[in-house]
Amino acid sequence: MISPYRVVLTGNDREVLDGWVRAGSTPQRTVLRALIVLMAADGDSNAHIAAELGVCVDTARKWRARFYRRGIEGLTDAPRSGRPPRYSPSQVAAVKAWACQLPTEHELPLSRWSAPELARQLLIDGISASATTVRRWLAQDALKPWQYQSWIIIRDPQFEMKAAVVLDLYSRRYDGVELGADEYVISADGKPSIQARRRCHPTQPAGTGRPMRVNHDYRRGGALAYLAAYDVHHARCSADANSPPA
Repeated sequence: MISPYRVVLTGNDREVLDGWVRAGSTPQRTVLRALIVLMAADGDSNAHIAAELGVCVDTARKWRARFYRRGIEGLTDAPRSGRPPRYSPSQVAAVKAWACQLPTEHELPLSRWSAPELARQLLIDGISASATTVRRWLAQDALKPWQYQSWIIIRDPQFEMKAAVVLDLYSRRYDGVELGADEYVISADGKPSIQARRRCHPTQPAGTGRPMRVNHDYRRGGALAYLAAYDVHHARCSADANSPPA
């Protein structure tokens, strides 16, 4: 049976189709469609094309007709609708808006957001989304509200003089004199990060590609809690150095 779809190729069409067939990176489904059209242009029937290429007659008929109606563009896959989105753009935007605000602005007892906390808050607002989904949405704008950058600006005019004493001790010198063999330096490390520290400027919430920003003064606002004391030149704790425990 003669097909009503008579395929006539221009020189450019044949060059494109031959290129698809020869290229090793062309998907096999595209190669098959190109061969069907090339054989149809050579006058082969749909039955003969199907037998030669090992496909059903309906497949040969389909791609012959697609090319006849739309040319080269007819050999590409039609767009697929896919599964409808579960969340609306406004819901995704609401998540990002929460992440760019400090929890304290909403009277929440949190220092900063985490993905689970955001998901919990969204559930209160009627949006059911997992922490993984929330994290994926925030990653679209490089939002990481659970990260923060903290820094201290030195304001003490005598800082250089005070720091010089400590630096000299680490170099085993005090008052310009070398420490003796039986002398050592003990460094006691405190834990100021767990204390309430005075803010110099209002904390800035996270933004696109930027963590939350916290600036504070190094003034103890809570209990003093030592972590350990070390002999800085021998990497031994105070007990190993036979000194009183910190």
